Amino acid sequence: MKSFLQTLLCILLIFLAGWGLSYLSFSHNEKVHQQLGKLQTELETTQAEKAVLEKENQKLDLANRLLKVDVRRARIEVLGQEKDGETIRNTTIRFTELDSTGAILVPPREWTIAGDLLYIDSLVVKFEDEQVETATPAQSQSICVFRRLFSEHQNPADGIPIDPENSIPVIYRSSSQEPSPYEQEIWRQFWEISNDPQRQKQLGIRAIHGEAPNQKLVPGRIYYVELRASGGLSIRTE
Repeated sequence: MKSFLQTLLCILLIFLAGWGLSYLSFSHNEKVHQQLGKLQTELETTQAEKAVLEKENQKLDLANRLLKVDVRRARIEVLGQEKDGETIRNTTIRFTELDSTGAILVPPREWTIAGDLLYIDSLVVKFEDEQVETATPAQSQSICVFRRLFSEHQNPADGIPIDPENSIPVIYRSSSQEPSPYEQEIWRQFWEISNDPQRQKQLGIRAIHGEAPNQKLVPGRIYYVELRASGGLSIRTE
C-alpha cells in the first residue's frame, strides 16, 4: 500500500509539474503575442506617419520649384493667312513656349488651323490659399498644361496636341529627379481628381478644371498666352 501511495504521489507531482510548465508556457506565449501585436501596431503607425511625411516633402519640393516659376508663357506668331475672297480659309502660326525670363524653353513649332479663331485648350490646377500660412507659399499658385490648339471650325478632339498627354510640363520639372508621386497623381488623374472633392482637399487643391481662351488672329500680330502664378489663363496681344 505504501508503495502504491508513493507511486500515486509521484504521478500527481509529475502531473502538477507538467500543468505548471504548460501554464507558464501559455502565459509566456500570451505575453509574447501581446508584445508582437503592440510592435505591429507601432510599425503600422510609423509607416502611416512616414507616408504622410513623404507626401508633405513632395508638396514642399513642388512648392520650392514653383516659386521659381512666376508665369507660364507661350508666344504665338501669325505667319500668314489664306483667303477665299473675304473669307479666311486657314491661318499658319508659330508656337513657341518660353520660360519665365522670356527665353525659349521648347523649340518653336509651326501649325496651320482652319479659319482665324484660335482656342488654347489647357488644364489648370489652383492650390489652396491657406497653404501660404503653412510654409508652402507656392501652393497658392496656379499651374497648367497647354493641352491642344484648335479653331472654331475644328472638333476639339481633333486639335493639335501641345504638351504630351499625362505628362508634367517641362517648365515644372526638376532636372535632378523624377517627378514625385504627388505630381504624377495630379497630372495623370486630372479629370478623376476634378470630380472628387475629397481628393482635392487631400492634395491641397482649390480648383482643378479646363480652360480654353480664344483669340481672333490677325497677320503681323504676336500673341502671348500666359498663366500667372496667382491667376488664370489669359491672352495678351502685341
